[in-house]
Amino acid sequence: MTILIDNFSIGVEDWIEAANLTYSVDVVDLTTAISTSGTYFIDDGIVVSTTFSGITDGYKCFYTPSSVLASGTITLTIHVENTASGVEEQEFHLLYGYNCFFNEVVDWGPKNEVVITIEAQNTAFCPNLEGEAFYFETADYTSYDLGASIMPIGSVDLGATIYPQNTFFFYGRTYTITVSGVRDYHNNEMEPYVFSFTIEDPTT
Repeated sequence: MTILIDNFSIGVEDWIEAANLTYSVDVVDLTTAISTSGTYFIDDGIVVSTTFSGITDGYKCFYTPSSVLASGTITLTIHVENTASGVEEQEFHLLYGYNCFFNEVVDWGPKNEVVITIEAQNTAFCPNLEGEAFYFETADYTSYDLGASIMPIGSVDLGATIYPQNTFFFYGRTYTITVSGVRDYHNNEMEPYVFSFTIEDPTT
């Protein structure tokens, strides 16, 4: 038989979401052309839509399933025919895997480079361990104009009366009064207030 089937792939050494999973395999014939009308994938016994991309002496065949099993075994078969009525088939048996998520809420701080790693291991007698790493940088602090405005505080005229400690005032003289130590209930103290007055002489 001159038909060769090789390079079955579901994204080796790459990370693929289950929703975007595509199977591919190379089919070649060194002496007779491959018939695309007679070549197709079979998924669990059902012939499925298969697309082709030309390569040397044959094609790379693609199949994108509408859904992927979360458990059990996936059985795929590639059925290949050439234009000389030659037929070749090969089965592939796949086990399920997992999509891994990191949902923990972490405060990484501003403008930091964070490295995330993941490792996966199968349950074979001689386990195969694979790892992947990626990084991201957290955003820096940003500033915003809050649009604050300063509004004056309303005031009221409380009124006050000053009683002198003596009555020794003389006509024609100027006296200065200083008011200080005035506070409100929030312990806000008024600036000292100074004013002057003169006693008029009624005889002049």
